[in-house]
Amino acid sequence: MNKIITIVSILILGPFLVLGQKSIQASDIEIHTQLTFLKVSHRDVVNFERDMGLLRKLSKEGKLEEHFDWLTYRSDTDQYLIINFSNGLDDILTLEGYRNAFHEKGTGEAFDALIKSMADLNISVERNYIIQMLLPWSTVAAISVSEFPLATMTEYDIPTNTIEQFDVAMRQLVALLKKTDYPYPLESNRGSIGAYGTMALVWFYDDQDDYMGKNNLLNWMERHGATQTLQSIVNMLDSISESTRTYNLRYEKSLSY
Repeated sequence: MNKIITIVSILILGPFLVLGQKSIQASDIEIHTQLTFLKVSHRDVVNFERDMGLLRKLSKEGKLEEHFDWLTYRSDTDQYLIINFSNGLDDILTLEGYRNAFHEKGTGEAFDALIKSMADLNISVERNYIIQMLLPWSTVAAISVSEFPLATMTEYDIPTNTIEQFDVAMRQLVALLKKTDYPYPLESNRGSIGAYGTMALVWFYDDQDDYMGKNNLLNWMERHGATQTLQSIVNMLDSISESTRTYNLRYEKSLSY
């Protein structure tokens, strides 16, 4: 697995059902997002970014359909996060799906050569999973990565029997953010294939100093007289969560399509 480099997941499992959550309906799921965290050896970073750039160029020249778009982020721990999207679990993209698309455009040989080049690099797939973006847990339905090129993603691992409590806390958080006109969009997700029990909150922003400073969530709520409300929500999330992980991410336009 650590020698197989794709734009998206190679491992596709069967149908996935979130058990016991009655508060989320199918209409609440905006999109399915596939996340692949890659660790690239320092000596291969230049070649990896070269190949990703060439893949972007090949996609643009062939006018690959929007369905095949992908985003590349780089984390503050030098991981690469590759993201692509689907409308449901029945159309999750695979390496073979991309290969077929490029062959249909007449550029299949060039695509295969790029994949072979990346497969020869020292790259490991550290995590690969699918999440569902939920509208009731988010302040927006979509964001512009050009407007908000920075993101902080916090993952909460929760017991399966607390997902309804998590839902209550998230709806309260979204209501508070909208009430106080918090300037940075939030997209929140429920774990699906490979991440059952993991909830991912993604904050998007354009300036790290403002996000960490004057527009820090705590500072913002203090100025709007909502510190206690926010703290009660945070306490609820903390009481549910077994563990958390945070990734600080920067959008890499030259490595995305």
